[in-house]
Amino acid sequence: MTMDKFTLRRYVLFLISLFVNSFGISLITRALLGTSPVTSITYVLSMFTQLSMGQWTIIVNLLFVVIELAMMSKADVKADLRAYLLQIPITFCFGWFIDMSMFILQWVQPTSYLSNLVYLAIGCMVLASAITLEVKANIALLAGEYIVRTISRRFKWDFGYTKLGFDITLVILSAVTSIIFMSSIRGVREGTLVAALTVGPLGHFLTPFCRVLDKW
Repeated sequence: MTMDKFTLRRYVLFLISLFVNSFGISLITRALLGTSPVTSITYVLSMFTQLSMGQWTIIVNLLFVVIELAMMSKADVKADLRAYLLQIPITFCFGWFIDMSMFILQWVQPTSYLSNLVYLAIGCMVLASAITLEVKANIALLAGEYIVRTISRRFKWDFGYTKLGFDITLVILSAVTSIIFMSSIRGVREGTLVAALTVGPLGHFLTPFCRVLDKW
């Protein structure tokens, strides 16, 4: 077995994790209790424009890529050029996956608050599984994660606190945008908070189960 085959398998696993990620986000969104913090702004923007959630995901994530470059030194870019450039095709792929997942899951139409919660719980579990697979593949980062790492390195802040602050900022921005353009807060609800608090711990819980992929 050559190293090239293992590398190819890691890329395949990352691509799978990307689709599972989009599927989890779409499930959470279809639960109608808000969406995940990192996609809250793209979801809100899609509610009052003609662009889809996936298309806004591409636009916003490409904006993140530009902002990252402004905060990175030439040495940083040179040392991490592959991972930095990979964000661009990954962003387009992720946006397309989100629109495809939203289309596949259009049949999800919860009719009671209990069913809302069930779909939300399943979506959080799926999203946590995707993040676990992404970490296992260890190929690249989504732009929403890469920019957090860039900010934490640039200002020498703790990654965890930077991630929390970044998510809170996106949620606040989403709420303000919603109020300005739709006269009320839409797209940001209790499900957003649930996703923020549960996906991380669920990912830690699922990590040991992914060890079966190590040899593969």
